[in-house]
Amino acid sequence: MSPQRSRKDDNIREEIIKAAMKVFSRHGFFRTPVQLIAEEAGVSKGLVFWYFRTKQELIAEVAKRSLPVDVIDECIKSGETGKRLLECIGRNYLRKYRDPVQRNLLLHAMALETILPEVGNTIRELCEEKIVEIAEKAFNETSAKTKVAIRLFLGGLMCYTLRRPEDIDEETFLRTALEILTSNERGDKMDF
Repeated sequence: MSPQRSRKDDNIREEIIKAAMKVFSRHGFFRTPVQLIAEEAGVSKGLVFWYFRTKQELIAEVAKRSLPVDVIDECIKSGETGKRLLECIGRNYLRKYRDPVQRNLLLHAMALETILPEVGNTIRELCEEKIVEIAEKAFNETSAKTKVAIRLFLGGLMCYTLRRPEDIDEETFLRTALEILTSNERGDKMDF
């Protein structure tokens, strides 16, 4: 296959995924007919199945992309450590889920953990391996305390994303969360 053909295939595949994200966000994963995704992407239903053998395969791809693994990976690859790493994760997380499509997909994706093994594996990776990786890069240790701190941070980001309070703007939320996260029990700042 020529590089030009491969790029064209990749572009069509991405257009199908983008269309599926929009449609799944509105109608949910299982109530959405593939024909609706095809129409949104401007392709035939057969072409959708050319790139994704089953609707379940397309659902799994969209669900995995809707989880914040990409946000964490991008910040870790940036080389940031300590508080700057946590700030990168927080800002990018809030930016991603400011989009109502992404926010809706996050909710839908979390419900798939027990239904689709590939989504369950991605959630396990997020809640186990990525927690350890963040703790190591942010705090230079992977104690129970630092792993719990990271879980609380990510949980706080999710809660803020899903139900944005009217009285706390993003910047105040993130600044306060980072302040709490980087303080020890006595209120002293942790060294980064």
